[in-house]
Amino acid sequence: MDVEKVVERHPVAATDHGVVFSMRNLPLLEQGTTYDPLATAENLWAAVKVYASGGENALHAHGGEDHAFIVLQGRATFTFADGATRLVATHEGVMIPKNVQYKFEADEAENLVLLRVGGGERSVKGLDHLTAFGTPKDVVQQTTFGDGSVKVGTDAKNGETAKKRVYAEGKFFSPC
Repeated sequence: MDVEKVVERHPVAATDHGVVFSMRNLPLLEQGTTYDPLATAENLWAAVKVYASGGENALHAHGGEDHAFIVLQGRATFTFADGATRLVATHEGVMIPKNVQYKFEADEAENLVLLRVGGGERSVKGLDHLTAFGTPKDVVQQTTFGDGSVKVGTDAKNGETAKKRVYAEGKFFSPC
């Protein structure tokens, strides 16, 4: 892979002024996932996720966060706790209120590229304690699997995120 074209992304904090972020040079994958921060404000955060296949395969819910996924490339089937499923394709999205259990599976025909935007009322104020993907840690700690256990993204039952990341050489998402 052409390492020079991969942009390492860090959360851009929007505290007292607007910030600009980019999804350019987003690498595509042969295997695994990426979860890259775009921008974070105190009660709103945005990230971009890429899945080579799989998805988030275990039912889970975010107790401290409403969030939306917008499909920028590919397709995914979302499944909810009541068994309802919805196919979400490019330029479509799904809004998931806090405490709603869901999982999703990517269509393996191409990488699934998702814009993920979340927000919620927080127990801790400020931007001192963020995860590597820009979500406040106090929000992430309220995410649970369907069995009530705390969700860890690299847990094998979570699907593709547990696999080793392998970049697709010379392939990048191009939003233009």
